Amino acid sequence: MKSIFVALVVAFIAGCATQPVAELNIDLAAADAVDFVRPYELSRTDVSFTGLGTVAGASCQAHRSAPIATQQEALLRMKVMAAELGANAVVLRQCRETSTVECRTQWVCEGDAFQQQPLR
Repeated sequence: MKSIFVALVVAFIAGCATQPVAELNIDLAAADAVDFVRPYELSRTDVSFTGLGTVAGASCQAHRSAPIATQQEALLRMKVMAAELGANAVVLRQCRETSTVECRTQWVCEGDAFQQQPLR
């Protein structure tokens, strides 16, 4: 009986430790349409890159019982923001973990959005 209780507690804790991406209300199709590129790839001669601006994404744990803020969520949100600008490529500048008055823990990722097109 005690082992069943311990197993249930472990399962409950494990279930609370992660939050599936589908529950984050992130448009995964938009995020999948945007690829990460390295800064040196912007000098390629077989494609053109048009800069569309700076994008950022954040993940926030507002209170102790809220899902933990993750870098993965912040990156996905940044890619969705880039897709909303019409971008299909992002150069990641930085991700950092912080805390604010509103967020116990917070991940913020920033990058530059680009429209990449093959040259004709």
